[in-house]
Amino acid sequence: MTVARQVVAGRTYLISRRCTQRLLLLRPDSDVEQIYLYCLGEAAQRYDITLHAFIAMSNHQHLLIRDNRGNFPEFLAHLNKMIAKAMNARLGRWENFWATEQPNAVYLVESDDRFAKLVYLLANPVAADLVDRISDWPGASSLALNLSGRSRTIKRPRGFFRANGKMPAEVSLRVERPDGFEHLSDAEWLATLCKAVREEEERARNDRHAKHRLVLGRKAVLRAAPTDALHTVEPRRRLRPHIACLNPSRRARELTALLVFRIERRDARLRCLAGERDVTFPAGTYCVHGFFHRPPSGSALAA
Repeated sequence: MTVARQVVAGRTYLISRRCTQRLLLLRPDSDVEQIYLYCLGEAAQRYDITLHAFIAMSNHQHLLIRDNRGNFPEFLAHLNKMIAKAMNARLGRWENFWATEQPNAVYLVESDDRFAKLVYLLANPVAADLVDRISDWPGASSLALNLSGRSRTIKRPRGFFRANGKMPAEVSLRVERPDGFEHLSDAEWLATLCKAVREEEERARNDRHAKHRLVLGRKAVLRAAPTDALHTVEPRRRLRPHIACLNPSRRARELTALLVFRIERRDARLRCLAGERDVTFPAGTYCVHGFFHRPPSGSALAA
């Protein structure tokens, strides 16, 4: 059983999920980009999710989102399902598309944490030595939307989606700056983000130079086959963080609150199993199938 997460409306999360067996099933091309962006835009509209940033690497994805209604697990389940179905249809596959491990969702507590993860997400191709500049990444990325502030219209891809089906003919995709930066003008926000992006690119170059590594390059990324897989040694049994906070005192408070939530949720569940009726689960409880007798007050619950 996975450890319970507290799902609270209004929180910002960094969400990551990788493809099965580290295969390059999201290797960039125009069809893959259209499928990914369409599914992402449709899911965000369906579940009222605010997108702050996104990137589809060849074998995994990263999303930076604000969960406006406390329903990000439903959003993520729908998004991953539609991407998997559409991509498997395109590739002629029938097996699972995503790794069976639980997607990682990290609650970003303060504005500095959100900005740090925004830059981390956008710089993923540079940090992985795939391209020299973030803008060189040929796959789906929110960088252009983050810098321009504009929206993008994505038409429904051909192939898996029926022309007369229930999915919309097109979706509008846009990103917003993370919470905590509303006081900046558009020019100030753009300057702040560009500076951080350039610094991250320069840091990656210096690191490669010091360790005598080379960039794989855009053309080599595009030449890879979806059935290729990474051959590097993958770290195992590492901690899966649920909270990211650069402020030590705030981080301690948030971890304590999460621990209290898990204890209260466990106790409520055990009381249900013991036959007690009318048990109230703590706010932030998302789903405990078969055990709820009434939803917790103040909680966005889908049981």
